[in-house]
Amino acid sequence: MTARSFALPAALVLLAPLVAAPLRAQGVEYSASTTRYRVTTTTKGSQTSPMGSQDFEVSAKQQLTVSLAKPAKDTVIATMTLDSLSVESSQGPQDLTRLLGSKFVTLLSPTGKFYSSRTTASNDPMLAQVIESAARFLPVYRRDLKTGLAWSDTISGKVNQQGMEVDRTIISDYKVLDDTTVSGEKAFKVSRRAIVQAAGSGSNQGQPIALESTTNSDGVFFLGSKGVYLGGRQHDDINVKVSILAQNAEVNIKQSAQSKIEAIK
Repeated sequence: MTARSFALPAALVLLAPLVAAPLRAQGVEYSASTTRYRVTTTTKGSQTSPMGSQDFEVSAKQQLTVSLAKPAKDTVIATMTLDSLSVESSQGPQDLTRLLGSKFVTLLSPTGKFYSSRTTASNDPMLAQVIESAARFLPVYRRDLKTGLAWSDTISGKVNQQGMEVDRTIISDYKVLDDTTVSGEKAFKVSRRAIVQAAGSGSNQGQPIALESTTNSDGVFFLGSKGVYLGGRQHDDINVKVSILAQNAEVNIKQSAQSKIEAIK
């Protein structure tokens, strides 16, 4: 692998994201339900290496079905099914039919805190990326939501990124901005700003590499007063540095991604 041929697939940001009478916090928790979502992401960026630089643009569209069950007072089981997925770039569309119908199972707290995943790890870099996004698809929030409430949290752990296990830390700041209505349902509008730091090492095409990335994220999400995630929007600025150790070469990738999540009938 040469520095020229090195290229990371753009991240599918699933992530992570519209007056009625004021909503009063009565202990909002995710409820047993089945909801379909449409997720669209447009990523623009540039890659710089010793061989030169190039710009790129990637568009991703997907539809997901998320079924929530509550087998215990303190546990929610989220089963996500990938109904459709298309990715287009300057190199043309990718054939991702192998991923359609994939199911991902995640155990969460009633307010979205990640417990564990039952999904088997995959050697397919694109599937591994979708699995990681699926595990964090539903937002985390405070049970006592009310307009003006603000809080912060920090999450650290190992995740799969671009086919490598890396250490990642997410520092997030939240604020309930307002009460609103989404598709006829009363909802809380919550802002989320986050800084994501990740670092690790592994191999790509048989070559040892080290990876460092920083992401600045800014978005909002909408949570129905009955405990249903109603979508949101998000902007991510992503900086990635990849060191190709055997060549003593460095590749820098900058990306700007816009994402929109919509709950659909």
